Amino acid sequence: MILRMGKALQLCTGLIFILIYSTNVFAQENSYPKKYTFEFTNQPVSFILQGISKQTDLKFSYNGRKIDTDQKITFTSQDKTIDQILNQLCNQLELDYKILDQQVVLKPAKLLDNQVLKFTISGYVKDQTSGETLPGATIVIEGSSTGTISNNYGFYSLTLPVSNYTLQFSFVGYLDQLRKIQLNKNLVLNLELPFNAELLGEVTISTNEQLENIEKSQMSRIRLNPKSLSTLPEFAGEVGLIKSLQTLPGIKTHSDGSAFFFVRGGNKDQNLILIDEAPVYNPAHLFGYYSVIIPDVAKEISIYKADLPMDKGDRLSSVIDVQTKDGNMRKTNLNGVLSPFMYRFSLEGPVARDKLSYYISLRHSNFKWLYKREAPNGNLYLYDINAKFNWKINKNNRLYYSFFYGKDNLVNEAANDFGGIRWYNFTSTLRWNHIFNNRLFSNFTIYGSKYNYKLLTQGIIWESQINNFSLKYDFTYYQNPDLTLKFGVEQTFQTFNPGNLSSADENPFLPGIAKSQASKTAFYFSAEQNLSEKFSYKAGIRMPMWFNSGPTTIFQFDTNYNVTDTVKFQDGNLVKAFVNLDPRISLKYKLSQSSSLKLSFGIYHQYIHLLSNSISPFSSFEIWMPSSTNIKPQRADQVAFGFYKLLKKQNLEFTAEAYYKHMYNQIDYTSHASLLLNPLIEGELRFGDAKSYGIEFLLRRTKGRLSGWISYTWSKALKKIDGINNNKEFPAYYDRPHDFAIFLSYHLSKKLNVSANWIYYTGSAITTPIGFYSYNGYNVSNKLTFS
Repeated sequence: MILRMGKALQLCTGLIFILIYSTNVFAQENSYPKKYTFEFTNQPVSFILQGISKQTDLKFSYNGRKIDTDQKITFTSQDKTIDQILNQLCNQLELDYKILDQQVVLKPAKLLDNQVLKFTISGYVKDQTSGETLPGATIVIEGSSTGTISNNYGFYSLTLPVSNYTLQFSFVGYLDQLRKIQLNKNLVLNLELPFNAELLGEVTISTNEQLENIEKSQMSRIRLNPKSLSTLPEFAGEVGLIKSLQTLPGIKTHSDGSAFFFVRGGNKDQNLILIDEAPVYNPAHLFGYYSVIIPDVAKEISIYKADLPMDKGDRLSSVIDVQTKDGNMRKTNLNGVLSPFMYRFSLEGPVARDKLSYYISLRHSNFKWLYKREAPNGNLYLYDINAKFNWKINKNNRLYYSFFYGKDNLVNEAANDFGGIRWYNFTSTLRWNHIFNNRLFSNFTIYGSKYNYKLLTQGIIWESQINNFSLKYDFTYYQNPDLTLKFGVEQTFQTFNPGNLSSADENPFLPGIAKSQASKTAFYFSAEQNLSEKFSYKAGIRMPMWFNSGPTTIFQFDTNYNVTDTVKFQDGNLVKAFVNLDPRISLKYKLSQSSSLKLSFGIYHQYIHLLSNSISPFSSFEIWMPSSTNIKPQRADQVAFGFYKLLKKQNLEFTAEAYYKHMYNQIDYTSHASLLLNPLIEGELRFGDAKSYGIEFLLRRTKGRLSGWISYTWSKALKKIDGINNNKEFPAYYDRPHDFAIFLSYHLSKKLNVSANWIYYTGSAITTPIGFYSYNGYNVSNKLTFS
């Protein structure tokens, strides 16, 4: 079955490439069988024609007013006939040709009666001061809604009919720029936007609302401006992402001192956090008081609560995509912050101006003065390091390398009472951007990620770990302003250690928990198209193929969760395979120039699972397990409906979204489940379904001296798990019906800003005992109620 699907997928992929690269150039009869090789790099078309003419004795004839022979291109053709060479060259230049008596007549490509001659303008949008690219910048034709948005690397492409245009370039917090162009050939226009210092602190969460929220089919996405997060401090004045999440609709945090969060009724492990494409498995420092994501490091933060990107992994509830700074290409900058609890510094600058840059950030805690008198043997600290290198090889190629390392250490180093907790996250990403032509953009990524969690006590270490290594190749094809195609493939390899003991004296009696490994291959394709001025859609499909393999040991259980058999798998042996198709579609209908309706539906699968039977961030054991024989992939079907309205005179934006999500193969635990050092840990799990639904409102003001937002969410999250609560439905811990938040920021001057936020939410569901029995002098609960 898998082989058949693989062959079908190869056929579909081949058809996609054929459609993309098909042209209107008519094939010529091959009357010149001799083969030639040509190689020209960044040379004028006239020079290339002269080179071909010298080797083939063919002469070229063309109208210099209709064909631009001064434009420079790169052209390579190896061991091909003259007909093949001319077809390739004319395809690249959008020309037709005809050979008459050793004379090659060139003319613009013939058009059908209903076709209009079009050309493409493309390039990068950058920060004028630093030279960094700006993702999410908008490029529109002045006075119209026709335009596009730069991708995550600042690249844009816009194909338009031949004419004169005035293009407007804009980005949050920057001054708009207008450029008049005469589009009668393909153009490359790289534009730099100047930063608007007067808007500092005014813009909080925003993109170009007219194009993004009204014109595009994407819904349930919020872009955060990292510079504004400094007005939402976390613990002891430190800034981070967690406080911002707490004030947004549809996102529920565990508590003020925790980094756990729940999105639209999903559990905490259903959220994917990416730093430059690599996943971070624990987003918290110091049990959640601090976030690992520092706004100063980020260039852009995007939050998806539904309509999740086709290329962003397999989780059920949300994706938080963090793009870090590339580093200043023009000058060296040193920044730093000192406080009684934390200090952080960053250094960025060019190695070669406008060619190679770097960015390095270090944050370290300063807690020792708090406890050194009362706990002199204590060793409490946290730190993280972010670094990135950005190399612009040439106009068509760019390399990025970035890494993140964050560590927490909470240990008592007394000789007679040694023990504590340590954990760290590590990510590393290498990306290669390549522009094939003015419409086809690609990004090849290699990334690795690791999360390690340890409990230490008297020479014995309990350690849990998850690792992954991935390769990913994405393509974006800008057919025209009304149609964009995206497709790619991702290959991931993962290893899992669900918690094992080790000791200095190599104790042979320590219990062993089976480790495992898995791989995942995912293919994806999506298309976004404007069918008319009012109606547009975005549709696609993702096909993940999950393979769990040895070496490992699998236990088989009966209906009462007693072990019936033990199966050992050798290295490389297939344990279990899952293949799923995840279709997704979103629709947009524009009611007016300032309002629109949107509808989305998606199916999502998740193949890794976090096991923790504690809701407290202070006693949570981080155990990641793969989908296998006893743990099926989680699945969610979500439908969402939204209304978007702009009030331009008041600088207000109103958003209302309703959603319903049904989740399958959800994980819960038997009473008094033992997850620590339990070889039969899968027998402690119980499975069932969950559902969540709700409605979210957001009113925000993004411009002016007074900015901020008001959000309200009403929601429900219910579970029905086999063997729990007599198989009856019960509320999840994060079932909080009402969440209300207000955030206001007032810009007193260019250097002084005052902000405040107020949050109200109903209490979380809890389980309370209603009966007890006595055992060895202890009172033990024997009945539970869910409330």
